[in-house]
Amino acid sequence: MSSFNSQVSGESWTTFSKVVIGVWLAVWLYAALHNQYLIRIAPEHFTVWHYKMPFFTSYTMLGIAYAFAASISPGVMLGVFLYIAGRLFNRPKLTPTQIILSTAWVWVAVEVSAGIVGVIVWRTGKSLYPDCVYPDDSLGLLITQSIQITAYLTGAMFSCILIACTWQKRRSLTEKGVAEARNEPSDCTQC
Repeated sequence: MSSFNSQVSGESWTTFSKVVIGVWLAVWLYAALHNQYLIRIAPEHFTVWHYKMPFFTSYTMLGIAYAFAASISPGVMLGVFLYIAGRLFNRPKLTPTQIILSTAWVWVAVEVSAGIVGVIVWRTGKSLYPDCVYPDDSLGLLITQSIQITAYLTGAMFSCILIACTWQKRRSLTEKGVAEARNEPSDCTQC
């Protein structure tokens, strides 16, 4: 493979890999933790209504394995877009660690949203989404499926917001640097 630096000044495949793999691992960690309570609310969400995973009998390991499979595409895509927003083009670069740690805001926002939906469904006993997305009408599955749908929808939405905030943060750093070079106060705001 040719040097990434020869294509994009100041960048390397190592930096790209750190960001993309780091963001994916962060998404996997979040999804694995998220699945730990879902599988305990309604084990059948994973044991009956998902494809069968051989060799896993432990709920903990099953939740981790499903999180692995579910996190690859969204985690890698988010990593690529955050790499672009956080490191490419003519602006100050964020470090791979800054980019990876920024995903925690998405985790918190998604989990708060999903938790609120879960509590609403648990308290009312009614689904929030169309009946066609629920495999059956047991309360446990209504709760877990509502939480999952909310997590996927808000995960995409909050990821887009994070990408935009990452780009804006770099813009603010650029404006701040220009103002400091001129010895002027900066009026930029950060996301």
